[in-house]
Amino acid sequence: MFFNLVDQLAKISAWLSKLALIVLAGAMLYEVVARYVFNASTIWAFDISYMATGVAFMLGVAWTAQVDGHVKVDVLSSLMPVRISRIITGVAYTIVLFPTLSLVAWFGWKKSLSAFTTNEVEMVSTWAPKMWPFYTCIAFGLTLLALQVLVIGLRSLIDNTHHNRAN
Repeated sequence: MFFNLVDQLAKISAWLSKLALIVLAGAMLYEVVARYVFNASTIWAFDISYMATGVAFMLGVAWTAQVDGHVKVDVLSSLMPVRISRIITGVAYTIVLFPTLSLVAWFGWKKSLSAFTTNEVEMVSTWAPKMWPFYTCIAFGLTLLALQVLVIGLRSLIDNTHHNRAN
């Protein structure tokens, strides 16, 4: 049940990532037309571009982990027996990556809450958008990545256990 919930959240998050890319493309198209056709640049295009890019990245990262789409060096693990490779993956993901990503996500939520309570705005921007929605998307993406890494690690260990029983 927990595994399926995390998998479904990662898929939903990936769709939200795609929507952020559509927002990015729309904002950039609008800015180009406004600037070069009407000679009227926007004050918000730069902020939307980096925020939409960051949101797209962070909301897509858990799904990318789910489908094993992240770049990794698996030279050593490809030479090992499948059982050993799964154990290493399970241990690395559950004992090293999950706690590390959880800690980073916790700091992300802390930053998001701080930005909300202090009414933080982007200081180098003329538009000065509120930062908490951006930080919240980052924290959500990190949390979902941590959970997806935990699921991948536990599946590696469970599959290894089932694999051993079958043999």
